[in-house]
Amino acid sequence: MPGILRLMSLGITAMLVFTTGATAQEDEEVEYDETVTVERIVDGDTIRIDPAVDGIDEVRLIGIDTPETKDPDCDVQPYGPEALIFTRDELLDEEVDLEFDEDREDQYDRLLAYVYLDDEMFNETLLEEGYAQVYTVSPNDKHEDRFEEAQEAAQEEELGIWGLSYSEQDLLADRENGIGGEECSPISTPTPPPTPDVPEVDVSEPDVPDPDVLPVPTPTPVVPDPDIPPAPTPIPDVPEFDVPTRIGGADCSTGVKDVLVVPGSKGDRDGDGVACES
Repeated sequence: MPGILRLMSLGITAMLVFTTGATAQEDEEVEYDETVTVERIVDGDTIRIDPAVDGIDEVRLIGIDTPETKDPDCDVQPYGPEALIFTRDELLDEEVDLEFDEDREDQYDRLLAYVYLDDEMFNETLLEEGYAQVYTVSPNDKHEDRFEEAQEAAQEEELGIWGLSYSEQDLLADRENGIGGEECSPISTPTPPPTPDVPEVDVSEPDVPDPDVLPVPTPTPVVPDPDIPPAPTPIPDVPEFDVPTRIGGADCSTGVKDVLVVPGSKGDRDGDGVACES
């Protein structure tokens, strides 16, 4: 019996050694090409690195595609902002390792790479969490089978983009995964507000004076000289009234006084035309 137990123990130990060796061997198979720091997040599947590699500082993650948020010709796609935020939270300012495939650059002069954070491939993480779909562009297909398995698991759990409504999934890019439309939705142009009625403004040219016509001089106001006294106010003419004159004179015995008479007539002693002077 002890011999049998000893044999079983040796067998288990051998299996553990074999398993550990296999795992270590798999880890050793990944030979990183560069180690850089993530300086900026451009999109869910695109980052900026420092230092640049071969003069290029923008990296596109190989084999996956997250919804667009920065395409100048497309509107922001469903779940795009969520994918960008996830990548930013996980990678920004982190030191990562890059693994290249057959083609190292794309037509947009970006590096194409598998990005590893703490020895875990972030391309695969995006697929597992439902932030991306598989997008294989030959000849960069080293991990295609691995990516397909990660996507199937996310589909079964309806994670991320796989939990969107059909109408929302139709707005994503078609990468032959059963979702997406033929092309992205164009950027919507907001309807401008109605223009308020503006009163018409007279834009006719102002009157320009004729240079051949002399302008009418403006009269200079008369300022009185303080040293010259003002002219006296004229006394208005008082109309003369015709006073009846007594031709026959006046009888002073009746008590009348100062009666106008014909000079020298009765009662006018001094011939001045006034009889019965007082």
